[in-house]
Amino acid sequence: MTGFLLDTNAVSMFSPSKAGTSSAFAGWVEEQEKLETIYLSAVTIHEIEKGIRLLEGRGATSKATLIELFLQGLIAGYGDRILPFDAETALESGRLEARVISAGHSPGMADAMIAGTASLRGLTIITHNLKHFLPFGVAVKSPDELLL
Repeated sequence: MTGFLLDTNAVSMFSPSKAGTSSAFAGWVEEQEKLETIYLSAVTIHEIEKGIRLLEGRGATSKATLIELFLQGLIAGYGDRILPFDAETALESGRLEARVISAGHSPGMADAMIAGTASLRGLTIITHNLKHFLPFGVAVKSPDELLL
């Protein structure tokens, strides 16, 4: 498999609750979607769902509803390009996270799970948080680097 795994922060750039993303990055994503080279992790679905429920808990129901519709669209649109977090991915993520922690970093489980998903499938992570993913030794680029 070759392609790109969008980190949650890259996906959220398209959320209705955000000011938007650069037209150049949006165009790049659109082209890659036509080629079916963009993937999402089930972990990203989890993180967005968690955010929706936290918004609801704070009483921001209108915003939560907009993001929930956005999430439903992601799930429908990406379908089988939403990569599962299965046992093989869990093993890879655990190995990566242990190595990074032993080197003195604190990556957080969600980032380790996304890194493991990308590593196992040979995907490049697209993220604004390069510093979170570089220690894993996986291929990673910022949205800005894609446009050079």
